[in-house]
Amino acid sequence: MKNLSMLFIFTILVFNTNAQELWVKNNNHRSVESTDTLIFSFNPYSSAFFDDKEFVSNTKKGYTHPGFFIQPQIKYQPSKKTSFSAGFHTLYFAGTDSTEKIVPVLTLEVKLIENVEMILGTIHSKQLHFLPEPLFKPERLFVSQPETGLQFLTNTERFKGDSWTNWERYIKNGSPFQEIFTMGFAGIIKPNTFNTRSGLTLNVFGFGVHNGGQIDSTNLDVTTMINLGAGFSYGFPVGSGKTNIGFETMGFLSSDKSPNPSSKYLNGNAIYPKLFIEGSTLRAELGYWRASKFVNPRGEELFGSYSTVKPEFDSEIRNLITAKLIYAVDIAKGFTLSGRFDTYYDPKNSIMDWAFTLRMVFDREILIRK
Repeated sequence: MKNLSMLFIFTILVFNTNAQELWVKNNNHRSVESTDTLIFSFNPYSSAFFDDKEFVSNTKKGYTHPGFFIQPQIKYQPSKKTSFSAGFHTLYFAGTDSTEKIVPVLTLEVKLIENVEMILGTIHSKQLHFLPEPLFKPERLFVSQPETGLQFLTNTERFKGDSWTNWERYIKNGSPFQEIFTMGFAGIIKPNTFNTRSGLTLNVFGFGVHNGGQIDSTNLDVTTMINLGAGFSYGFPVGSGKTNIGFETMGFLSSDKSPNPSSKYLNGNAIYPKLFIEGSTLRAELGYWRASKFVNPRGEELFGSYSTVKPEFDSEIRNLITAKLIYAVDIAKGFTLSGRFDTYYDPKNSIMDWAFTLRMVFDREILIRK
């Protein structure tokens, strides 16, 4: 636990991220951007979605998420460096008798120094912390309740960053379950600034999941699983510059850092090269995933060595050929339409898994009064 805390402190000081993937690029609207103080605004943030997973492999079986969530919030900005937002979040899946859960949301933000913000309470996760799919699956964007904890965001012309802690489960004395929290960081460097998508982009990211606690009644072992990764991409402008083609390569490590490690796969690794072409609204990718003993507790399970079907289907080596189409467009101010089509081909078993997601989002701060 001490080592994990030191990692978090080091992360805050060194890394902090942001990035730009089409799937989430329009999910962080800030319509009220005045530098005036004493501003009241309202954001009726909400989303409807249809997410269909057609998975037939022995690693993971398919399912469907049809539904919507609403998360309205009132925001008050008492000064140029501080803001306060409060509201609630509720999620509904079609065909159920009631909403999944209603939870309060509360966000307090303060600008520590130029380009660096600290957030306490409900943290910003609309862009999935810019983690790649093998570490953080995209469906968490709309099926998980808002993340709550501590976050540091950095935003400059050449560097963007996100460091955060999300407390997923709280325990009391004698609770019959363990506490769970996740910690992560991501950092992106763009030498020729983020004003252009072409050129070199460097990124680094890490993610940890901790199950433990000292006051629960479970007598379960404390576990800590770490994922680390780094990569780069290079884009070449085509024609008028509105289209970009390029390549991307990422490498990953997984490691069981529990006090008494008991995982079947204690240490793993993976590599994920891709080719891509993208425009202002559409991105296409073709990639090859090669992994050995890789464990990803919050990522898309198809990339990991553990089977969610039966333990006997665990696979030490995972090879996948992936192809993706990702689309996002603003159809009105604050209103975004997005969709994606993903395929995962397992050449060893000649199995094609695929998924389709369609989503609409309204996310806009509406001025009430100054």
